[in-house]
Amino acid sequence: MKTLFADLGATNARLAVTEDFFSLTHTSSYRINDFQTLNDLFSKYLNENKLTQSVKSAIIGVAAPVIGDIIRFVNADVSFSIKEIRTNFFPEGLQVLNDVQLQVYSLNRIPNDSLCAIGKEKNSLEGPKILIVPGTGLGLAALIDNKAIATEAGHITIPHCDDEVSELIDDFKKRKERKPTFEDIISGKGISYIYGFFSKNPDHSMSNREILKKYKHDQYCQNTKELLLKILSIFTRHSALIWGSTGGIYLSGSLVKSLFQDINFDNFREMFEDSETMKELLIRTPLYLIREENLAFLGSLEIVKND
Repeated sequence: MKTLFADLGATNARLAVTEDFFSLTHTSSYRINDFQTLNDLFSKYLNENKLTQSVKSAIIGVAAPVIGDIIRFVNADVSFSIKEIRTNFFPEGLQVLNDVQLQVYSLNRIPNDSLCAIGKEKNSLEGPKILIVPGTGLGLAALIDNKAIATEAGHITIPHCDDEVSELIDDFKKRKERKPTFEDIISGKGISYIYGFFSKNPDHSMSNREILKKYKHDQYCQNTKELLLKILSIFTRHSALIWGSTGGIYLSGSLVKSLFQDINFDNFREMFEDSETMKELLIRTPLYLIREENLAFLGSLEIVKND
């Protein structure tokens, strides 16, 4: 019997099927906003690929906390009932996980040539591993003794740590009437916000891609990228200390790849290790940039292998 894998983000949905639990077929991508409901999405995919009779189980990752039957996405107008989706499409088995929780299972499968050490490579120790994925939002999950733990760490508020960050926090509070979270800044919407902060033009027309691409030719773009990297290093450092992630910290996603393009990795490593009390622990914590793109599917394969 075939099993469907679905990676449902706030913007895009990626689906595939496995039969042998090692390889994938019928890989497809859709825009989430093109469907009124997830019932419509699954119906379209299964019918297009003539899978309605052969696929009766699924593993689904969602850009939302999984608490009870009703799932509500954080950064998209999407909600659904797990029971309804199970009854309508996957009566022989349905697992629903937070999307980054699903992806963190992939850390046991990623080949070494898909990992790029940030700074001087460290030897991984026994201990938790964490995966950080900025995108439409900011996700973090941990892998401890091969058990994935979902979090909503992106919704932690950003602390005052220097004058530049404090000015950004104060500007955000003035404009949004609340304190900024890490997700507000280390995300697609954060790139645009920071550029508006530096340029004094919150209604600017620059796209996120333009801002990151013009890093070397525009002072506001340079300031935006550097502040993003600084705040990402703060979030990564705090996460390492909270989780004791001596097994390594892994950064993934297209936003991270764009941020780390044409920068000195050693500078980020130095910012990450900037602690007056726990520098020794941070020095020993491996940091990796993941080049592999199919983390949700690799994580799903790891789950079905172990079931």
